[in-house]
Amino acid sequence: MTDKGPSEDNKLYKNYKVLARKYRPTNFTELIGQDTMVQTLINSFNSGRIPQAYMLNGIRGIGKTTTARILARALNYSLEKNKETPTVDIKKIGLNCEAIMESRHPDVFEMDAASNTGIDNIREIIGLAQTKPSLAKYKIFIIDEVHMLSRQAFNGLLKILEEPPEHVKFIFATTEIRKIPITVISRCQRFNLQRIAQGALEEYLEKIIKIENVISDKLSLSVIAKASDGSVRDALSLLDQAIVLCESNITYEKIYNMLNYSDQGVVIDLFKIIILGKIDEALEKIKQSYKNGLEPLTILTDLAEIAHTFTLIKINKENNTSFNLTNEQFMDASQFIDAIDMSSLVHMWQMLLKGYKEIEYSFNAFMSLEMLLVKLCYSSQLPPISDIISKLESKIITERKTIDHSPREDDINIDKIIRPKTYEEAISIVGDYDIRLIGLIDDYIKLVKYKIGYIEIELLNGYPDDIINNFKSTLEKATSLNWDINVTDSHNKPINKDALTVENFKNYFPDAEIINKD
Repeated sequence: MTDKGPSEDNKLYKNYKVLARKYRPTNFTELIGQDTMVQTLINSFNSGRIPQAYMLNGIRGIGKTTTARILARALNYSLEKNKETPTVDIKKIGLNCEAIMESRHPDVFEMDAASNTGIDNIREIIGLAQTKPSLAKYKIFIIDEVHMLSRQAFNGLLKILEEPPEHVKFIFATTEIRKIPITVISRCQRFNLQRIAQGALEEYLEKIIKIENVISDKLSLSVIAKASDGSVRDALSLLDQAIVLCESNITYEKIYNMLNYSDQGVVIDLFKIIILGKIDEALEKIKQSYKNGLEPLTILTDLAEIAHTFTLIKINKENNTSFNLTNEQFMDASQFIDAIDMSSLVHMWQMLLKGYKEIEYSFNAFMSLEMLLVKLCYSSQLPPISDIISKLESKIITERKTIDHSPREDDINIDKIIRPKTYEEAISIVGDYDIRLIGLIDDYIKLVKYKIGYIEIELLNGYPDDIINNFKSTLEKATSLNWDINVTDSHNKPINKDALTVENFKNYFPDAEIINKD
């Protein structure tokens, strides 16, 4: 058997690089979604205001370590020996660039604080910082996951951050900025690396598949971008996996299976069935999904995403750019939610959130999912809370009117209420309703005191018996307000009806006939 040398397959294995490493940015122009940071660095380098330390904060896979290496390149950039000039324009490979990007430059030290947490590790850094760089302009210390350092380690680090040598720069990276002492953060120029927007991530993935000669529909890339949650590394890792699974022809169905998602069309149908309160169909659908290998929490998560999507569509139906739906699904959803009250969608979302914890800690996740769907189906058939409140209010008002038919301020249209500021204005309003009553009021009523809703009067001799009732009812009808009309004697004291005697009764009612004094 002759030795034919390395096989073609072995060569492929040797040359293969995962996409996350293959397309790792090497300069600032290749970074996506971090324009604010890049512009700040450009201004900083141009003005010569270069800080001693940088703090890079962001989620996993956003590019903190990569950015730290690019920043180290920029600080030690040199095209000629002994002519280092910090600059953001580092498209050309300089003398120190390759070694820095490959983590083998003698003046750029990288330390993982997750496995080097103690004060001894910081003492080593302090010792190295005392000597000048051998090849580059600065000695740069990149400390990843810096929040993992111990309390003593932070105290040791703080001392050198307060009075650092001029030839030393620090670049810290962290996913948990709150765990870092404020005394350390305050001595760094801080950059919050933003999550990459889904649209920008989709465009980036489109460029990658063109270079890799991979075929994919746009919806599949949208699903990958959404699943990565703003992380470039996660997006490239998922794309790598999808290329292998689909043999360079990525399809929507295979991506959903790969991510262990439910088929979106099935989830939308299930959501509609729940809204319509069809319990039997809903239970049958989740049984089928469970048989197909989907976990109860996955089904619940997918339902919650559809509830969120439908809510946003109800708010703004103008376009489908923000949703991972086909045009047909989007049009169908837009028509369906017209008949759904917004409060029902919000209520369903709240029940799904609460149900997630119940299922997560349940002794039987599938049974809990079934019970949750039963609750959702029944609750979806209940009238909206706003309708229930409105009916209760109407019932209360009706009962009030049944008990007391007199006009009340809270039972009438506020726009029709008239509040006469003076007695003369009140009399004028009464005259608009009954001109004859004005003459009787002028002849037999003398004003004592007036305020809106209250009139105190003195009755003159010979007044008609029904003058007060007519005055009160006409005034309330004209103003839509309740009025209290009080009668006083000639000394401006209100009549105490309980203390009336035969003598003062004659004074007030001269035409009355006394039949029995007892």
